[in-house]
Amino acid sequence: MRIKFLSFIASFFMVSFVITSCLDDDNNIEYSPDATIHAFELDTTGLGKYKFTIDQLKSEIYNEDSLPVHADTIIDKILITKLTTASGVVTMKDQSGKDSIINIADSIDLRKPIKLKVWSTEALAGTSPDQTREYTISVRVHKHDPDSLRWNYVANISNSESIKEQKTVILGENILTYSVVDNVLKVYIAQKGNAMSWVSNSLEENPFKNSLPSSILSYNNKLYATTADNNDGNVYESTNGIKWETSGLFENEHVNLLLAPLSNKITYIKTINGTKVFASTNEITSNAKTDQELQVVPDDFPIGNISYTTYTTATGLEGIMLIGEHAKQPIAGDIEAIVPWGYMGSIWVSFPPNNEETSCPVLQTPTIMYYNNQFYIFGEKFESFYTSEAGLAWKKANKKFSFPYQDWSEADFKPSKEQPEFRGRETYSSVLDDKNDYIYILFSGGSASFEEEVEDEEDEEKSSKATKTHTYTYESEVWRGRLNQLWFDKDPLNAGK
Repeated sequence: MRIKFLSFIASFFMVSFVITSCLDDDNNIEYSPDATIHAFELDTTGLGKYKFTIDQLKSEIYNEDSLPVHADTIIDKILITKLTTASGVVTMKDQSGKDSIINIADSIDLRKPIKLKVWSTEALAGTSPDQTREYTISVRVHKHDPDSLRWNYVANISNSESIKEQKTVILGENILTYSVVDNVLKVYIAQKGNAMSWVSNSLEENPFKNSLPSSILSYNNKLYATTADNNDGNVYESTNGIKWETSGLFENEHVNLLLAPLSNKITYIKTINGTKVFASTNEITSNAKTDQELQVVPDDFPIGNISYTTYTTATGLEGIMLIGEHAKQPIAGDIEAIVPWGYMGSIWVSFPPNNEETSCPVLQTPTIMYYNNQFYIFGEKFESFYTSEAGLAWKKANKKFSFPYQDWSEADFKPSKEQPEFRGRETYSSVLDDKNDYIYILFSGGSASFEEEVEDEEDEEKSSKATKTHTYTYESEVWRGRLNQLWFDKDPLNAGK
């Protein structure tokens, strides 16, 4: 940016003042003490329009909405399109440390904050030399892509015990993970706000013996669960996840499987006269439906390993979307596919895909979640997320919305907590912290293996691909991810930092 020396401008201004005074001694010239910036804009063409806030108390100018990530390649040479002051004279320090007038017709580098000094006409005339004001101009730029998932290592579930197959649930402010360790069912508990510290607990009055619950969910500050054998059809409840007792909420019911909770009820499957039907706790307490009116569970409904998510529609209706294991896996075209089931308060309906192209392929131990107004499904091997707006048509999520993965081109590369890799991992559980928008994934330790297409090193023209297998080990780790945009929304003052 070209600059003009202030001394020349000030001298010219004072000479003009003297000449004017000599020509007409009767005219009193009034000079303003105003040394404030009234308006400020940058040329953000191609990025959209960004409003700049002028904080007169702190003498700061900044954009409340940060520019997109990598915008520093634009603001290194950017034009100030509007800089309004009373005098029109604004300076900044030159390389020698002197005040020099800026020329806004030239570009300026705003990758770092700069300081501008505004001169009042009183200061220029010499009547009040101190009537100036210095502003700091900062252009905020996201350091993280708002559309990307950001993953962080939290802790190990246990450093001394071997965590195997697991189920995880949130109860109040705690995360509880159940796993069978050395033929004993244990629960590991950590606070959502302090998931770095996990405590191992043995169950009291354990009805599950040495197996994981066949279904478990949280409702009204209690956990409800069914046993793996479930011969008696009982449901068990707990207020802390450690001590369990038979639930009175399902008295005289033969419950096969708990499905999902809504704000006012639990949905489940029960047996009546040898027939499995859908039911809810509302129907127990209100007798809203007779046994004959209950919906019969169809043969293609999931039979176990249930994963569910709840959501609220634009009209305020609560809904459930559910997936799980099938006795016979559904087919879409030529592939096995995941078929979600939905519930809007009265009946369960399936969401079969229209064709192979819009289906979600079958995954091992699949998880479904409703996140940022979208449905997502993922599973073991952690290759990608599949997403859908309504649960019917599915596609692979944008590459920005992905699990951690690394470049394995270096011969000795091995994943670490600083350079994590999820591909190939198995035996996990997952919960969604709706309050803080965190996706928690808890891994049992093990060995991972996955295949990746790479350039064929023997092909000099690099026109063909070869398949390479990568292997690595990992521990019983807890990770959490969050969409950057949701992080920015919760903490706008530190967004992207």
